Amino acid sequence: MVELELSREEAAEKARQFSLLFASTCKLLPHISYQLNWNGKNSITPNKFHDCHIFSLSSQGSIYSLCRLPNLNPYGRISLLAASLRKPVFLLEFNHGYKESLVPYSRELSFTYLPGNAEIVSITAFCKPGSNNTVIVVAYIKVGKTETGQCLNIFTVKESGSDFNADGLASSCSLEINFIPYHVTHCLCHNEVTIVLSGSDNRVHLFTEDSITHAAQEKIAIDEFPEFKIEFPSVVLWIEFHILREKSLRLTAIGCECGNFYLYIVDTKSNSVKTMANVNHGTPVTSSRFLDDSDTLNLLVTSSLLPATVYRNILEKFLNDPTILTGSDKHDVITCSIVCDVQMDQQPTILLGTYGQELLAYRLENLEWSLAWQRSFSHPILALDYCDVTGDGVRELVALTTRGVQILQTYIRRLPLVHSRRRGFSCRSNRSETIMRWTGVS
Repeated sequence: MVELELSREEAAEKARQFSLLFASTCKLLPHISYQLNWNGKNSITPNKFHDCHIFSLSSQGSIYSLCRLPNLNPYGRISLLAASLRKPVFLLEFNHGYKESLVPYSRELSFTYLPGNAEIVSITAFCKPGSNNTVIVVAYIKVGKTETGQCLNIFTVKESGSDFNADGLASSCSLEINFIPYHVTHCLCHNEVTIVLSGSDNRVHLFTEDSITHAAQEKIAIDEFPEFKIEFPSVVLWIEFHILREKSLRLTAIGCECGNFYLYIVDTKSNSVKTMANVNHGTPVTSSRFLDDSDTLNLLVTSSLLPATVYRNILEKFLNDPTILTGSDKHDVITCSIVCDVQMDQQPTILLGTYGQELLAYRLENLEWSLAWQRSFSHPILALDYCDVTGDGVRELVALTTRGVQILQTYIRRLPLVHSRRRGFSCRSNRSETIMRWTGVS
């Protein structure tokens, strides 16, 4: 280890230069001043986020009506799709304006064959394997005096480089379904993306699009997804997949309205269920997320009226080692959840959105999950995401509320400290001197 002894003035000047260098790397505005946090604290509190922008929606959405558009560029900015109940689907993104300033941009997408009396329930998007074509799937209900029913529409955006071309939107197919749609998602299986849709008939339905005729057809579940061959005891509200390619395993989490929760471990080579575990949460299951913790795989499950639960080491203990997130049931219904590295320390943080307008953040301390901080919103939270929508290399927190989509940014003044900590550069100060250490050189 090499220690560099610097005076306070020299250390401050080098810190300022480092901040400006980091800012220019992230394409931040050059006239903003930065200041390092010299007390060494790196914990995130609610005031570490600030509102970046709010996209208003014409009507309320649902817990299924926010999704990302696939981006083939891993370092590019993410565009979002947000659907409101009364038909419109909005494309939300940030574009570069005058002098590299960021300009929020929203646009209603004109879907063909989407009737005016459609009430959108859920939406998902994915990229076709082997091409840049983007597929958008919309499940909706037709409400009216003369025309009623339920449909699943599959729209394809023709290949247009690495950026999404909203003008290339064309309808591929529309399929009448005889059940009320709930959660629509997708899963890659045998180099083909399968559309997965739960319905009011207590079943999970599978659909694919014929590449030649562009017609949608329903698949038999037992052919590729044996976990969906049964009729569940109630409506399936949530479906989550996790693929372990090195072990040829697919983990499928299924949450029901009656509180039943299922975990399936499927061998993708033999297309057979290796293990099935079941537990009842007593109230409707609203979401589930797989999360990695060191060398184990855990599973977060949220229900409407009871505290959220983390099942530890599910590959070995299945659903037999639960831990409760204390206090997570005190703010009305838990509507959504995500697991992300929001503190940028390579450790997972569980974020829970509630209908009581509170965002709860849980961190793992001493092998137990505890509430680290919470933030109040002005409206109930329906869905959450954590992705880079501004294209500056730093992810933002995205929250779909009953009034719109809210984008929150981490305060940029803490980014140089995070960056230096990851590269092994640490700063500490006392009354007489400031010592700057470079721990990456031995």
